[in-house]
Amino acid sequence: MDTKKFETLLKVIDYRSITKAGEDLGYTQSGVSHMIKAIEKELGFPVLVRNKSGVVPTEDCKKIIPALRQLVNWNEQFEQITASIKGITIGKVRIGTFTSMSVHWLPRIIKEFQTDYPNIEIELEEGGNRTLSYGIENGLIDVGFCSKPTDIDVDWIPLFDDCLMAVLPPTFEVSGMNTFPLQMFNKTPFIALSEDFDCEVQKIFQQNSICPDVKFSSTDDYTIISMVEQELGFSILPEMVLRGYKHCSVQTLVLEPYCKRQLGIALSSIKNASPATKKFIQYAKKIIDYKDR
Repeated sequence: MDTKKFETLLKVIDYRSITKAGEDLGYTQSGVSHMIKAIEKELGFPVLVRNKSGVVPTEDCKKIIPALRQLVNWNEQFEQITASIKGITIGKVRIGTFTSMSVHWLPRIIKEFQTDYPNIEIELEEGGNRTLSYGIENGLIDVGFCSKPTDIDVDWIPLFDDCLMAVLPPTFEVSGMNTFPLQMFNKTPFIALSEDFDCEVQKIFQQNSICPDVKFSSTDDYTIISMVEQELGFSILPEMVLRGYKHCSVQTLVLEPYCKRQLGIALSSIKNASPATKKFIQYAKKIIDYKDR
């Protein structure tokens, strides 16, 4: 089944631009416009309109977007299955993840996977909790390497428990301290990860009735660490994030009580995942053995 024109329409909608969609897919602007006109002729109604935000779907088009995404995804799976029957391994895996996971885990997984399956394309999108949840729910992402989403129903494969650490200014006196009591964050100047990139710390504070004095928030780990380094406040970050900033002069201590986030793989349905996606999950589980962590 040829669904290229529908895939092109969805790209235009996602980018809000005919030009950017064409660049992504390797088509000229006129080629994309020709496909859009063909779709409108086939469907019998306009699918796009231009406003201040760019090119957006018409009200009629919005009604068919979920079905179009399903059609494109199922066609991709169909092509993968028929290719595997003929002994050819092809396909695409769209991965959504946090920056810390894309730095520490994914390069090794992708390297080993593509050594064995060079014809399977990998697409990587970094984002926060809402971005990943939206992508999984709407078929934009095949697998999310992340904390378990709480706002949507997903199939969940746990991989690793990541310790949450107190991040302290260089001059803070830690002699004799093996851990950092959570209660010490109460009314303390605090630098937070933006809400979309953090759910664990907010939940921990709520459960323990702690109200830090939030001075700043940021989506960037290094910005937070730099602010703590400059004595602008305290913070809490995952151990995996802190591995990449050992050159910084901040101090870190394990929280008391011990706190963690569970990282793993989230997807809408393991049963309905494409052959390429299932194969990629196998490689991830092999490389990151949850039982040995």
